[in-house]
Amino acid sequence: MNITVERLPECKARLSAAIPADTVTKTRREIVSTYATQAKVPGFRPGKIPSAVIEKRFAESIEGELKDRLARSAYAEARIKESLTILGIAQVEREQFEADGSYMLAVEVVTEPDVDVPDYKGIAVEVAKMEVTDEMVDNYLDNTRKQHAQPVDVDQAARPGDLAVIDYTASLDGQALADQVEKEVGPLATGTDHWVDLPEEGQEAREFIPGLAAAVLGMSKGETKTFDATFAEEFPVAVVAGKTVSYEVTVTQVKARELPELNDAFAATLGLDSLDQLKERVRGQFEQQRERMRTQIIDNQILGKLTKDTSFDVPQHIVFNETQRQVNQMVSRGYEQGMSEEDISNSQEDLIRSAEEQAKNNVKVMFLLDQIADKEGVTVSDDELTRHVAMIAYRQGRPLKKVAREFRDRNAFPELRHDIRINKTIQLLREHAVINEVETPKEGE
Repeated sequence: MNITVERLPECKARLSAAIPADTVTKTRREIVSTYATQAKVPGFRPGKIPSAVIEKRFAESIEGELKDRLARSAYAEARIKESLTILGIAQVEREQFEADGSYMLAVEVVTEPDVDVPDYKGIAVEVAKMEVTDEMVDNYLDNTRKQHAQPVDVDQAARPGDLAVIDYTASLDGQALADQVEKEVGPLATGTDHWVDLPEEGQEAREFIPGLAAAVLGMSKGETKTFDATFAEEFPVAVVAGKTVSYEVTVTQVKARELPELNDAFAATLGLDSLDQLKERVRGQFEQQRERMRTQIIDNQILGKLTKDTSFDVPQHIVFNETQRQVNQMVSRGYEQGMSEEDISNSQEDLIRSAEEQAKNNVKVMFLLDQIADKEGVTVSDDELTRHVAMIAYRQGRPLKKVAREFRDRNAFPELRHDIRINKTIQLLREHAVINEVETPKEGE
Protein backbone atom coordinates (compact mmCIF):
# COMPACT_ATOMS: atom_id res chain seq x y z
CA MET A 1 0.00 0.00 0.00
CA ASN A 2 1.33 3.40 -0.99
CA ILE A 3 0.56 6.02 1.70
CA THR A 4 1.26 9.75 1.53
CA VAL A 5 0.34 12.34 4.15
CA GLU A 6 0.24 16.11 3.70
CA ARG A 7 0.06 17.99 6.98
CA LEU A 8 -2.39 20.91 7.00
CA PRO A 9 -3.04 23.75 9.48
CA GLU A 10 -5.53 23.47 12.36
CA CYS A 11 -4.77 19.81 13.13
CA LYS A 12 -5.74 18.50 9.71
CA ALA A 13 -3.99 16.32 7.13
CA ARG A 14 -4.64 15.03 3.62
CA LEU A 15 -4.22 11.28 3.49
CA SER A 16 -3.79 9.62 0.10
CA ALA A 17 -3.68 5.85 -0.27
CA ALA A 18 -3.20 3.62 -3.32
CA ILE A 19 -4.26 0.10 -2.37
CA PRO A 20 -3.12 -2.58 -4.82
CA ALA A 21 -5.56 -4.81 -6.68
CA ASP A 22 -4.46 -8.02 -4.93
CA THR A 23 -5.26 -6.49 -1.50
CA VAL A 24 -8.65 -5.33 -2.80
CA THR A 25 -9.40 -8.79 -4.23
CA LYS A 26 -8.37 -10.58 -1.04
CA THR A 27 -10.46 -8.27 1.16
CA ARG A 28 -13.48 -8.66 -1.12
CA ARG A 29 -13.19 -12.48 -0.94
CA GLU A 30 -13.10 -12.36 2.86
CA ILE A 31 -16.26 -10.26 2.96
CA VAL A 32 -18.08 -12.47 0.44
CA SER A 33 -17.04 -15.57 2.39
CA THR A 34 -18.48 -14.11 5.60
CA TYR A 35 -21.76 -13.28 3.83
CA ALA A 36 -21.90 -16.82 2.38
CA THR A 37 -21.77 -18.41 5.83
CA GLN A 38 -24.29 -16.07 7.42
CA ALA A 39 -26.71 -14.97 4.67
CA LYS A 40 -30.10 -16.55 4.03
CA VAL A 41 -31.17 -16.82 0.39
CA PRO A 42 -34.35 -18.66 -0.66
CA GLY A 43 -33.54 -21.89 -2.52
CA PHE A 44 -30.10 -22.32 -0.99
CA ARG A 45 -28.94 -23.96 2.20
CA PRO A 46 -26.89 -21.79 4.59
CA GLY A 47 -23.21 -22.05 3.74
CA LYS A 48 -23.92 -23.50 0.28
CA ILE A 49 -24.73 -20.27 -1.54
CA PRO A 50 -22.54 -19.66 -4.63
CA SER A 51 -20.26 -16.63 -4.43
CA ALA A 52 -21.74 -15.20 -7.62
CA VAL A 53 -25.21 -15.21 -6.04
CA ILE A 54 -23.87 -13.54 -2.88
CA GLU A 55 -22.03 -10.85 -4.84
CA LYS A 56 -25.07 -10.06 -6.95
CA ARG A 57 -27.64 -10.11 -4.15
CA PHE A 58 -25.59 -8.12 -1.63
CA ALA A 59 -23.54 -6.03 -4.06
CA GLU A 60 -24.24 -2.66 -2.45
CA SER A 61 -23.58 -3.86 1.12
CA ILE A 62 -20.44 -5.69 0.10
CA GLU A 63 -19.02 -2.67 -1.70
CA GLY A 64 -19.79 -0.43 1.28
CA GLU A 65 -18.04 -2.78 3.70
CA LEU A 66 -15.14 -3.22 1.29
CA LYS A 67 -14.56 0.56 1.12
CA ASP A 68 -14.80 0.78 4.92
CA ARG A 69 -12.26 -2.00 5.48
CA LEU A 70 -9.82 -0.62 2.91
CA ALA A 71 -10.08 2.84 4.44
CA ARG A 72 -9.50 1.50 7.95
CA SER A 73 -6.47 -0.45 6.77
CA ALA A 74 -5.12 2.78 5.24
CA TYR A 75 -5.69 4.68 8.50
CA ALA A 76 -3.95 1.93 10.49
CA GLU A 77 -0.93 1.96 8.18
CA ALA A 78 -0.75 5.76 8.28
CA ARG A 79 -0.73 5.60 12.07
CA ILE A 80 2.26 3.22 12.02
CA LYS A 81 4.26 4.66 9.13
CA GLU A 82 3.43 8.36 9.45
CA SER A 83 2.60 8.58 13.19
CA LEU A 84 -0.80 9.91 12.17
CA THR A 85 -3.46 9.71 14.88
CA ILE A 86 -6.83 10.34 13.27
CA LEU A 87 -9.63 11.81 15.39
CA GLY A 88 -12.20 12.13 12.60
CA ILE A 89 -12.87 12.53 8.90
CA ALA A 90 -13.33 16.11 7.74
CA GLN A 91 -13.95 15.40 4.05
CA VAL A 92 -13.75 12.48 1.60
CA GLU A 93 -12.15 13.85 -1.57
CA ARG A 94 -11.80 10.65 -3.55
CA GLU A 95 -12.75 6.98 -3.16
CA GLN A 96 -12.85 4.88 -6.31
CA PHE A 97 -11.87 1.54 -7.80
CA GLU A 98 -9.51 1.83 -10.75
CA ALA A 99 -9.68 -0.18 -13.97
CA ASP A 100 -6.77 -2.35 -12.81
CA GLY A 101 -8.69 -3.31 -9.64
CA SER A 102 -6.74 -1.09 -7.28
CA TYR A 103 -8.48 1.35 -4.90
CA MET A 104 -7.64 5.04 -4.60
CA LEU A 105 -8.52 6.94 -1.44
CA ALA A 106 -7.98 10.63 -0.61
CA VAL A 107 -9.45 12.09 2.59
CA GLU A 108 -8.95 15.15 4.70
CA VAL A 109 -8.71 14.01 8.32
CA VAL A 110 -8.67 15.69 11.71
CA THR A 111 -5.58 14.68 13.64
CA GLU A 112 -4.26 14.88 17.14
CA PRO A 113 -2.20 18.04 17.66
CA ASP A 114 1.55 17.84 17.62
CA VAL A 115 2.25 18.49 21.29
CA ASP A 116 5.70 19.35 22.54
CA VAL A 117 5.20 18.49 26.21
CA PRO A 118 7.11 20.87 28.53
CA ASP A 119 8.82 19.77 31.74
CA TYR A 120 5.98 18.66 33.96
CA LYS A 121 7.80 17.43 37.05
CA GLY A 122 8.95 19.84 39.71
CA ILE A 123 6.50 22.62 38.78
CA ALA A 124 6.66 25.28 41.51
CA VAL A 125 3.36 26.45 42.96
CA GLU A 126 2.38 28.66 45.88
CA VAL A 127 -0.54 28.06 48.19
CA ALA A 128 -1.55 30.15 51.17
CA LYS A 129 -1.46 28.42 54.54
CA MET A 130 -4.94 27.34 55.49
CA GLU A 131 -5.33 26.60 59.18
CA VAL A 132 -8.54 25.49 60.83
CA THR A 133 -8.80 27.66 63.95
CA ASP A 134 -10.92 27.41 67.07
CA GLU A 135 -12.55 30.68 66.00
CA MET A 136 -13.77 29.10 62.76
CA VAL A 137 -15.29 26.19 64.68
CA ASP A 138 -16.89 28.50 67.24
CA ASN A 139 -18.40 30.75 64.55
CA TYR A 140 -19.86 27.73 62.79
CA LEU A 141 -21.40 26.47 66.02
CA ASP A 142 -22.82 29.93 66.77
CA ASN A 143 -24.51 29.99 63.37
CA THR A 144 -25.83 26.48 63.99
CA ARG A 145 -27.31 27.63 67.32
CA LYS A 146 -29.01 30.55 65.54
CA GLN A 147 -30.60 28.10 63.10
CA HIS A 148 -32.05 26.21 66.10
CA ALA A 149 -33.15 29.33 68.00
CA GLN A 150 -36.68 29.44 69.42
CA PRO A 151 -38.77 32.65 69.29
CA VAL A 152 -39.89 33.91 72.73
CA ASP A 153 -42.12 36.89 73.54
CA VAL A 154 -40.25 39.92 74.92
CA ASP A 155 -41.43 43.28 76.22
CA GLN A 156 -38.99 45.51 74.36
CA ALA A 157 -38.54 47.41 71.12
CA ALA A 158 -37.71 45.27 68.09
CA ARG A 159 -33.97 44.91 67.55
CA PRO A 160 -31.86 43.50 64.71
CA GLY A 161 -32.22 39.72 64.71
CA ASP A 162 -35.65 39.81 66.39
CA LEU A 163 -39.02 38.84 64.93
CA ALA A 164 -41.98 41.21 64.91
CA VAL A 165 -45.61 40.16 64.46
CA ILE A 166 -47.62 42.87 62.73
CA ASP A 167 -50.99 43.83 61.25
CA TYR A 168 -50.93 46.19 58.28
CA THR A 169 -53.09 47.89 55.66
CA ALA A 170 -52.05 49.78 52.52
CA SER A 171 -53.48 52.68 50.52
CA LEU A 172 -52.60 54.05 47.10
CA ASP A 173 -53.60 57.55 46.02
CA GLY A 174 -55.80 57.88 49.10
CA GLN A 175 -57.79 54.67 48.41
CA ALA A 176 -57.50 51.26 50.05
CA LEU A 177 -55.11 49.11 48.02
CA ALA A 178 -57.27 46.05 48.73
CA ASP A 179 -59.94 47.52 46.42
CA GLN A 180 -57.42 47.91 43.58
CA VAL A 181 -55.62 44.57 43.43
CA GLU A 182 -56.62 41.02 42.56
CA LYS A 183 -57.29 38.52 45.32
CA GLU A 184 -54.11 36.55 44.54
CA VAL A 185 -51.90 39.53 45.48
CA GLY A 186 -53.99 40.55 48.44
CA PRO A 187 -51.07 40.25 50.91
CA LEU A 188 -49.66 43.40 49.32
CA ALA A 189 -52.70 45.28 50.55
CA THR A 190 -53.45 43.91 54.00
CA GLY A 191 -52.16 41.36 56.47
CA THR A 192 -52.79 40.01 59.97
CA ASP A 193 -50.31 38.26 62.26
CA HIS A 194 -47.58 38.68 59.62
CA TRP A 195 -44.09 37.80 60.89
CA VAL A 196 -41.27 40.18 59.97
CA ASP A 197 -37.74 38.79 60.18
CA LEU A 198 -35.47 41.68 61.19
CA PRO A 199 -32.01 41.10 59.73
CA GLU A 200 -28.81 41.21 61.74
CA GLU A 201 -26.52 44.20 61.27
CA GLY A 202 -25.04 44.15 57.76
CA GLN A 203 -27.54 41.62 56.41
CA GLU A 204 -30.20 42.31 53.79
CA ALA A 205 -33.89 42.03 54.65
CA ARG A 206 -35.99 39.30 53.05
CA GLU A 207 -39.26 41.09 52.35
CA PHE A 208 -41.86 41.53 49.63
CA ILE A 209 -42.86 45.02 50.79
CA PRO A 210 -39.91 47.38 50.28
CA GLY A 211 -38.67 48.96 53.53
CA LEU A 212 -40.98 46.97 55.82
CA ALA A 213 -38.22 45.59 58.06
CA ALA A 214 -36.56 49.01 58.40
CA ALA A 215 -39.90 50.58 59.33
CA VAL A 216 -40.64 47.96 62.00
CA LEU A 217 -37.16 48.11 63.55
CA GLY A 218 -37.37 49.92 66.93
CA MET A 219 -41.17 49.59 67.26
CA SER A 220 -42.68 48.10 70.41
CA LYS A 221 -45.75 45.99 71.06
CA GLY A 222 -48.95 48.01 70.50
CA GLU A 223 -47.17 50.77 68.54
CA THR A 224 -48.55 51.96 65.18
CA LYS A 225 -46.79 53.92 62.47
CA THR A 226 -47.15 54.80 58.80
CA PHE A 227 -44.40 54.52 56.20
CA ASP A 228 -44.12 54.77 52.42
CA ALA A 229 -42.97 51.80 50.31
CA THR A 230 -41.74 52.50 46.79
CA PHE A 231 -42.00 49.53 44.42
CA ALA A 232 -39.57 49.02 41.55
CA GLU A 233 -40.61 49.70 37.96
CA GLU A 234 -40.20 45.99 37.11
CA PHE A 235 -42.31 44.79 40.07
CA PRO A 236 -44.62 42.05 38.69
CA VAL A 237 -47.88 43.59 40.03
CA ALA A 238 -48.78 46.39 37.60
CA VAL A 239 -51.00 48.30 40.05
CA VAL A 240 -48.06 49.15 42.32
CA ALA A 241 -45.09 48.89 39.91
CA GLY A 242 -43.05 52.10 40.06
CA LYS A 243 -45.44 53.64 42.62
CA THR A 244 -45.26 54.66 46.26
CA VAL A 245 -47.75 52.92 48.56
CA SER A 246 -48.61 54.10 52.09
CA TYR A 247 -48.64 51.42 54.80
CA GLU A 248 -50.07 51.61 58.32
CA VAL A 249 -48.34 49.05 60.54
CA THR A 250 -49.23 47.92 64.07
CA VAL A 251 -46.87 45.70 66.03
CA THR A 252 -48.79 43.07 68.00
CA GLN A 253 -45.80 41.21 69.41
CA VAL A 254 -42.01 41.35 69.50
CA LYS A 255 -40.14 38.05 69.71
CA ALA A 256 -36.47 37.50 70.43
CA ARG A 257 -34.56 34.46 69.29
CA GLU A 258 -33.54 32.32 72.24
CA LEU A 259 -30.42 30.36 71.39
CA PRO A 260 -29.91 26.88 72.82
CA GLU A 261 -26.95 26.41 75.13
CA LEU A 262 -23.85 24.96 73.54
CA ASN A 263 -23.57 21.72 75.52
CA ASP A 264 -23.89 17.95 75.25
CA ALA A 265 -27.69 18.23 75.07
CA PHE A 266 -27.43 20.48 72.01
CA ALA A 267 -24.99 18.02 70.41
CA ALA A 268 -27.55 15.25 71.04
CA THR A 269 -30.14 17.14 68.99
CA LEU A 270 -27.71 16.87 66.06
CA GLY A 271 -27.28 13.12 66.56
CA LEU A 272 -23.95 13.22 68.41
CA ASP A 273 -22.94 11.99 71.86
CA SER A 274 -21.19 15.08 73.20
CA LEU A 275 -20.15 18.65 72.52
CA ASP A 276 -16.56 17.50 72.08
CA GLN A 277 -17.68 15.05 69.37
CA LEU A 278 -19.64 17.86 67.67
CA LYS A 279 -16.59 20.12 67.66
CA GLU A 280 -14.48 17.27 66.33
CA ARG A 281 -16.89 16.68 63.47
CA VAL A 282 -17.05 20.40 62.57
CA ARG A 283 -13.26 20.64 62.63
CA GLY A 284 -13.05 17.54 60.42
CA GLN A 285 -15.46 19.09 57.91
CA PHE A 286 -13.36 22.25 57.81
CA GLU A 287 -10.22 20.15 57.30
CA GLN A 288 -11.80 18.32 54.37
CA GLN A 289 -12.96 21.61 52.85
CA ARG A 290 -9.49 23.09 53.35
CA GLU A 291 -7.86 20.10 51.65
CA ARG A 292 -10.25 20.31 48.67
CA MET A 293 -9.56 24.03 48.24
CA ARG A 294 -5.81 23.52 48.62
CA THR A 295 -5.81 20.74 46.02
CA GLN A 296 -7.85 22.81 43.60
CA ILE A 297 -5.51 25.80 43.95
CA ILE A 298 -2.45 23.60 43.37
CA ASP A 299 -3.98 21.83 40.36
CA ASN A 300 -5.06 25.12 38.78
CA GLN A 301 -1.54 26.54 39.10
CA ILE A 302 0.06 23.39 37.68
CA LEU A 303 -2.25 23.26 34.67
CA GLY A 304 -1.97 27.01 34.17
CA LYS A 305 1.82 26.84 34.02
CA LEU A 306 1.75 23.82 31.72
CA THR A 307 -0.50 25.55 29.18
CA LYS A 308 1.44 28.79 29.46
CA ASP A 309 4.73 27.05 28.62
CA THR A 310 3.51 25.36 25.43
CA SER A 311 1.69 26.37 22.26
CA PHE A 312 0.01 24.17 19.66
CA ASP A 313 -3.04 24.11 17.42
CA VAL A 314 -6.11 22.25 18.63
CA PRO A 315 -8.86 20.62 16.49
CA GLN A 316 -11.53 23.22 15.84
CA HIS A 317 -14.46 20.80 15.89
CA ILE A 318 -13.49 19.68 19.41
CA VAL A 319 -13.17 23.32 20.49
CA PHE A 320 -16.58 24.02 18.97
CA ASN A 321 -18.21 21.14 20.86
CA GLU A 322 -16.53 22.18 24.11
CA THR A 323 -17.61 25.80 23.53
CA GLN A 324 -21.23 24.65 23.21
CA ARG A 325 -20.89 22.74 26.48
CA GLN A 326 -19.40 25.77 28.22
CA VAL A 327 -22.16 28.03 26.91
CA ASN A 328 -24.82 25.63 28.20
CA GLN A 329 -23.17 25.54 31.62
CA MET A 330 -22.88 29.33 31.79
CA VAL A 331 -26.53 29.81 30.82
CA SER A 332 -27.63 27.26 33.44
CA ARG A 333 -25.57 29.04 36.12
CA GLY A 334 -27.07 32.36 35.01
CA TYR A 335 -30.61 31.07 35.51
CA GLU A 336 -29.64 29.60 38.88
CA GLN A 337 -28.32 33.02 39.93
CA GLY A 338 -31.57 34.70 38.97
CA MET A 339 -30.68 36.13 35.55
CA SER A 340 -33.58 36.63 33.16
CA GLU A 341 -33.66 35.58 29.50
CA GLU A 342 -33.23 39.23 28.58
CA ASP A 343 -30.12 39.50 30.79
CA ILE A 344 -28.62 36.40 29.17
CA SER A 345 -29.52 37.61 25.67
CA ASN A 346 -27.90 41.00 26.30
CA SER A 347 -24.67 39.35 27.48
CA GLN A 348 -24.65 36.74 24.70
CA GLU A 349 -21.53 38.02 22.93
CA ASP A 350 -19.47 38.20 26.13
CA LEU A 351 -20.77 34.80 27.17
CA ILE A 352 -19.77 33.14 23.90
CA ARG A 353 -16.37 34.85 23.91
CA SER A 354 -15.71 33.68 27.45
CA ALA A 355 -16.96 30.17 26.67
CA GLU A 356 -14.73 29.89 23.60
CA GLU A 357 -11.66 31.02 25.54
CA GLN A 358 -12.39 28.51 28.30
CA ALA A 359 -13.06 25.78 25.71
CA LYS A 360 -9.71 26.32 23.96
CA ASN A 361 -7.92 26.12 27.29
CA ASN A 362 -9.80 22.98 28.35
CA VAL A 363 -9.05 21.19 25.07
CA LYS A 364 -5.39 22.22 25.24
CA VAL A 365 -5.13 20.91 28.81
CA MET A 366 -6.77 17.62 27.84
CA PHE A 367 -4.31 16.91 25.02
CA LEU A 368 -1.38 17.84 27.26
CA LEU A 369 -2.57 15.50 30.00
CA ASP A 370 -3.15 12.69 27.51
CA GLN A 371 0.43 13.05 26.25
CA ILE A 372 1.81 13.06 29.80
CA ALA A 373 -0.30 9.99 30.62
CA ASP A 374 1.20 8.23 27.60
CA LYS A 375 4.74 9.17 28.62
CA GLU A 376 4.18 7.99 32.19
CA GLY A 377 2.29 4.85 31.19
CA VAL A 378 -0.80 5.83 33.22
CA THR A 379 -3.50 3.19 32.84
CA VAL A 380 -6.85 2.37 34.42
CA SER A 381 -7.53 -1.22 35.43
CA ASP A 382 -10.94 -2.88 35.33
CA ASP A 383 -10.88 -3.00 39.14
CA GLU A 384 -10.32 0.77 39.31
CA LEU A 385 -13.19 1.31 36.88
CA THR A 386 -15.48 -0.94 38.94
CA ARG A 387 -14.57 0.84 42.19
CA HIS A 388 -15.26 4.21 40.58
CA VAL A 389 -18.70 3.10 39.38
CA ALA A 390 -19.40 1.69 42.86
CA MET A 391 -18.51 5.07 44.38
CA ILE A 392 -20.87 6.85 41.96
CA ALA A 393 -23.65 4.42 42.90
CA TYR A 394 -22.96 4.96 46.62
CA ARG A 395 -23.08 8.76 46.30
CA GLN A 396 -26.32 8.58 44.34
CA GLY A 397 -27.82 6.06 46.75
CA ARG A 398 -28.64 3.70 43.90
CA PRO A 399 -27.97 0.00 43.22
CA LEU A 400 -24.54 -0.67 41.69
CA LYS A 401 -25.92 -3.02 39.02
CA LYS A 402 -28.41 -0.40 37.81
CA VAL A 403 -25.78 2.35 37.55
CA ALA A 404 -23.36 -0.02 35.76
CA ARG A 405 -26.08 -1.04 33.31
CA GLU A 406 -26.82 2.61 32.49
CA PHE A 407 -23.12 3.24 31.77
CA ARG A 408 -23.02 0.17 29.53
CA ASP A 409 -26.24 1.03 27.66
CA ARG A 410 -24.99 4.48 26.68
CA ASN A 411 -21.46 3.19 26.00
CA ALA A 412 -20.05 5.55 28.64
CA PHE A 413 -17.34 3.27 30.06
CA PRO A 414 -14.58 4.46 27.66
CA GLU A 415 -15.24 8.09 28.59
CA LEU A 416 -15.32 7.22 32.29
CA ARG A 417 -12.06 5.29 31.99
CA HIS A 418 -10.50 8.31 30.26
CA ASP A 419 -11.70 10.65 33.03
CA ILE A 420 -10.11 8.41 35.67
CA ARG A 421 -6.86 8.32 33.67
CA ILE A 422 -6.79 12.11 33.45
CA ASN A 423 -7.42 12.46 37.21
CA LYS A 424 -4.59 10.01 37.93
CA THR A 425 -2.31 12.07 35.69
CA ILE A 426 -3.18 15.30 37.52
CA GLN A 427 -2.48 13.51 40.81
CA LEU A 428 0.92 12.47 39.45
CA LEU A 429 1.72 16.09 38.55
CA ARG A 430 0.63 17.21 42.02
CA GLU A 431 2.83 14.60 43.70
CA HIS A 432 5.87 15.83 41.74
CA ALA A 433 5.15 19.55 42.15
CA VAL A 434 7.23 21.79 44.43
CA ILE A 435 4.63 23.25 46.78
CA ASN A 436 5.55 26.39 48.72
CA GLU A 437 3.21 27.37 51.52
CA VAL A 438 3.08 31.12 52.07
CA GLU A 439 1.47 33.21 54.76
CA THR A 440 -2.12 34.23 54.10
CA PRO A 441 -2.24 37.94 53.15
CA LYS A 442 -3.73 40.09 55.87
CA GLU A 443 -6.92 41.98 55.17
CA GLY A 444 -6.22 45.05 53.05
CA GLU A 445 -2.94 43.72 51.63
